[in-house]
Amino acid sequence: MRVTQTLWRQHIGWTFKQHWKVQRHRVPLATGADLVLSQMNIPVVPAEDIVAAPCPMRIFFITHNCTNNTCLSKVFSVQLCSSTKLITTEMVDVWVDSILIFIVFITKKELKFVGLADRPLPWDECHPLYHKQECHMYGNHSVLLKGLDQAKVLTNTVELEQGLPAALPRVTASARHHHLVNNLILSSLALDAEQKKLPKLKDPERPAFNFPRVYGITDIRSTRLLTYRLIQLCASISGSPRPVVNHTPVKVTMDRGGSLVQLGIRADQLLVAKTPLSPLVDQYSTSGMELPGLGQAHFTVSLETDHFYQDIDIYPTGNWAPHTLVLHGNQSEVYNLYETPVTEQQWLGRSLVGSFIVAAAYARAQFGAGVEDLPHPVCVQCCHTDGRLFHFVILQLNTLGVGTELRNILWSQPRVALFDTCGYKNGQPELTGYNGDVLDTLLSLYTHSITS
Repeated sequence: MRVTQTLWRQHIGWTFKQHWKVQRHRVPLATGADLVLSQMNIPVVPAEDIVAAPCPMRIFFITHNCTNNTCLSKVFSVQLCSSTKLITTEMVDVWVDSILIFIVFITKKELKFVGLADRPLPWDECHPLYHKQECHMYGNHSVLLKGLDQAKVLTNTVELEQGLPAALPRVTASARHHHLVNNLILSSLALDAEQKKLPKLKDPERPAFNFPRVYGITDIRSTRLLTYRLIQLCASISGSPRPVVNHTPVKVTMDRGGSLVQLGIRADQLLVAKTPLSPLVDQYSTSGMELPGLGQAHFTVSLETDHFYQDIDIYPTGNWAPHTLVLHGNQSEVYNLYETPVTEQQWLGRSLVGSFIVAAAYARAQFGAGVEDLPHPVCVQCCHTDGRLFHFVILQLNTLGVGTELRNILWSQPRVALFDTCGYKNGQPELTGYNGDVLDTLLSLYTHSITS
């Protein structure tokens, strides 16, 4: 006979029930609280006098198709429970050829009608959000078909040089700080306790094959944990933590060459400062520079159009100037309209558009909705990441107009990987290919103009 695991005769459920049979007869001890309250002239009443246990909630769906009250009388002239009064046809409105939804709460004392459920408004020309002019919508999930070149034309932006500007002060982290980054990468991407269904695995060679579902940490959560901890580490290293606004919408609606465009994103982390960043170059240094060509395509290509929208601008932090935008580009949230993979150029264009939205919303909040050429340039730094690849850009906003000699200026460096792989190998968490340049660049952006 094979030796198996030792089994106990006591069943945990049965044991708990027997224990409850004994403990339910315990008499509450007198604490003297009622005497103390009576001395303070505070009345004490039994709970049964105040709390009345309600009967179950009942929902009635009534279809009325007749011109008299015969069908309603058949339904409502019944007593629902012994403690309630009869519901008659005088208590309801008769709607011909419609459905009435009544939510009824029945208590021991009275019968209460909460009311009729509001019908959704039809999406037609009478809807309050309807506009005759269609609007091109750019949302948090959007990418541009032509990528960075289309983003430059849409935002009237040019590049002076490759890489980040030389005026940005460089900061280098110590070996102890890099060791902390290794630990926080593992804790965010491998050691977190979340277990949810991950996206289905697909094989291009076998599109109909069903792989087993994989459970683990979602990319939304892992990216959020990673960026939160990196920003917290930068604040600890610098010694001057900045105010941070998490998960806030930013939106701006403007006319771009005769086309109404509404640009909106979700700022996953927005670092703000009391005073804006100083301009890195003169705003007229790019006068006359040409924008990239898009061929036969228009700069609004791949943008969804809609007649239902709100013509508003949203900047969440008031007079606080934007300093650094942390933008998440999770694969489960960002996608292409044509169901094709997001390309490298589309990723770079999303960084530029996100920086432009934040800078333009702040500029309109400070200088007015009708401003075009800004009295003072607005600089915004951006860190765009999917949890492994990081893209750092700096945008100097000089104008909100189109077709002017002024151009906005972009500094961008190629995407860089924070690590190669992070996961489990032979049952052990493993991180390979850590790149410390990401922390150094993020720390340089964080400490830029640290006195503001």
